[in-house]
Amino acid sequence: MGGLSPIVIDGSYGEGGGQILRYAAALAAVVGEEVRVVNIRSKRPNPGLRPQHIGGLKILHQVCGGTVEGLRVGSMEVTMRFGRPKPGEYFYDVGTAGSVTLVMQTLLPALAYHGGEYEVTIVGGTDVKWSPTTDYFRHVVLHNLRLVGVEAELEVVKRGYYPRGGGRVVLRVRDGKLRSSSFSRAEVARTEVVSVASNLPAHVAERQARAIIEGLRREGVSEVERRVERLGPDRAFGPGSSVLVYSETRENVRCGGDSIGEKGKPAERVGQEALEKYLEWYRSSAALDTFMSDMIIPFLFIAEGHSSYTAPKMTLHMDSALYVASRITGRSYRVSEAPTRPRR
Repeated sequence: MGGLSPIVIDGSYGEGGGQILRYAAALAAVVGEEVRVVNIRSKRPNPGLRPQHIGGLKILHQVCGGTVEGLRVGSMEVTMRFGRPKPGEYFYDVGTAGSVTLVMQTLLPALAYHGGEYEVTIVGGTDVKWSPTTDYFRHVVLHNLRLVGVEAELEVVKRGYYPRGGGRVVLRVRDGKLRSSSFSRAEVARTEVVSVASNLPAHVAERQARAIIEGLRREGVSEVERRVERLGPDRAFGPGSSVLVYSETRENVRCGGDSIGEKGKPAERVGQEALEKYLEWYRSSAALDTFMSDMIIPFLFIAEGHSSYTAPKMTLHMDSALYVASRITGRSYRVSEAPTRPRR
């Protein structure tokens, strides 16, 4: 790190989506240097920034100060230099059903790295397409990030779904100390299914959970905790559903899979989609699931020391995250094929 010229990130690298901009902004706020992202989403049918990509940068700018140029719909280039985040309470409305978990992905690395106490209220979509559900984020992502020193918790005040959004979450971050970690696969200690249906019949959540539990039994997993909730208008804005299945290992690591309901999609298929994501990890010998393997990368690059983990497979999202983190932090990495071992 260091130098007068901006760090340039090619937004068309790898999967070439909004993730590159989110991770570039998150790490720019850590290093405090000028970062320029070019060719933003240039491979997509509607290239450039879309409204859902702007929210995370706006709240990051609100918390950290500094300068952000090119932050408008359709922009192919953004230049940013953030200041140090100021502890305190913040509020941000993503608008309609923009994902609150993607906003938190952008915000959390800088808050964890610089320290201090924060309470950030975010309004938007809590369980929407192309993003982690709030249940996956709080039960899997934040749990695993505590293992590398991130002290954060998430309160889901109200669920919000596509297309109206209106959900509300509160992210609380406390002083912590980021540390390196080497994750290894360990025996499963417990497995839980969390199924939620909002402003829908109770049987929707039941059927989502049942599809997963029946599938787990076919895999030889008979002991499964279940949490099934039906939420009314006081706890959810509009109709929608989500489901999560995760396991916690003897090493206190959590891995799982999630899915959301959509109009016309049977509840059983929602459960099956989450189960398939989970089984990709469960049937492998990997330490982390595919999605956690992507989301943990920025934190490991800004923690001192050597970190390592195994993933079920290499993805374009992981490749893009490694590219961005290496360019901005100046740290190196190595990816190799792990020997196949029987899962435990």
